[in-house]
Amino acid sequence: MKLLLLSTMAWAQEHAAEAGHHEAVEIPWANIGVQAFNLFLLLALLTYLLRKAVVSHFAQRASEYRELVDRAENAKREAEKGRDEIQQRLNKLESSAEQGASKAKSEGEDLRARLLKEAKELSQKLEAEAQRSTAVELEKAKSELRKELLEKSLAASSEHLRKSLGSSDQKKLQNEFVEKIGVVGG
Repeated sequence: MKLLLLSTMAWAQEHAAEAGHHEAVEIPWANIGVQAFNLFLLLALLTYLLRKAVVSHFAQRASEYRELVDRAENAKREAEKGRDEIQQRLNKLESSAEQGASKAKSEGEDLRARLLKEAKELSQKLEAEAQRSTAVELEKAKSELRKELLEKSLAASSEHLRKSLGSSDQKKLQNEFVEKIGVVGG
């Protein structure tokens, strides 16, 4: 290193001395040769001394870069795997949503059909019940009308008989009635 500095200083002095004269400038090949030799010697010495350190440094850097690349690739694979899982879940959710919608629609249609059937059956039962109730009420009305007609006819015939029969005829009929009841009872 000292050699390099010394040779550089010597060259600078020579150059300064020559700059004072206005002579033709010559290239100092001897000085350049010495400096080149010093540079070559320095580089050789640095290569020899730092060879292991530089090699290990670059090997370590290469190892670190490989490790970083491996981590990046692993992270990329994990991210792709996660993306694929999410995509599968999304597809599954979409298909299950479609299935759920179609299932709900079919269940709705089944429920509608069942409710219509039950409503129809209930309507038929109510109609039959109404017909039975109407028939019963009609029979009651007929029975009441018969009873009323019978009572009115009996009252009218009784009234007619009283007017048309005399008291002796009435006593005679009453006696006959009592005798017939006695025969039937006895």
